[in-house]
Amino acid sequence: MVEDALGRLTGLPATISLAGRTDRGVHAVGQVASATLRWRRDAESLRYALDSLTPDDVTIAAVTEAAAGFHARFDALSREYRYRVWNEASPPVLTRRYTWQVRQRLNVERMNEAALELLGRNDFSSFAGAGLGVPGSPADCNRELTVAEWTDGSRGWESGYDEERILEFRVRADRFLPHMVRNIVGNLVEVGREAQSVEWFANVLASRDRRAAAAGAPPQGLILWSVEYPTG
Repeated sequence: MVEDALGRLTGLPATISLAGRTDRGVHAVGQVASATLRWRRDAESLRYALDSLTPDDVTIAAVTEAAAGFHARFDALSREYRYRVWNEASPPVLTRRYTWQVRQRLNVERMNEAALELLGRNDFSSFAGAGLGVPGSPADCNRELTVAEWTDGSRGWESGYDEERILEFRVRADRFLPHMVRNIVGNLVEVGREAQSVEWFANVLASRDRRAAAAGAPPQGLILWSVEYPTG
């Protein structure tokens, strides 16, 4: 849709490159795109024109002229995703498209203890999708995570509930594998439900085999939050 809008504005075919993955049903508030195009007016005029041609669920937050050769994906230093869980017995109303409802009360302390296993450089084959996480796959599944933590809060999103509770998982890495965040969240929730132990989670990571892990979380709770680039 953005490529189509650029084509209409410039009169030439346009191809954009995105900084991070957004599978069907996944959201983004910090997506970055790059493209090479001809535009005779200023950047803000392009932003305004693009915004007028894209659907209501797509917003062009800013347009900036980049250095020659800039690539939204390959020049990124890190990406941050956030995943939100609605941890209540009653279903959400306003946030149903942006959270995963888990009715059983989750133990945030246990989930954070397990999440510590993810920090640093690890082989994340156990949480890789698209067939990359099975033994014998030639894919390089090594990634470096610098942030992996759950926070308990975000109250007051909706009215009518005495104990509203949204849990948010924040994770940052140099790169991510297909479905990686959703698979990590699904397995951490197993620990939070106390259906599995922290040691089980560590063993799943160490197994380097997607078949050892539990099911992943659904897409609607996942948000590409921000992308970091070199400064200067």
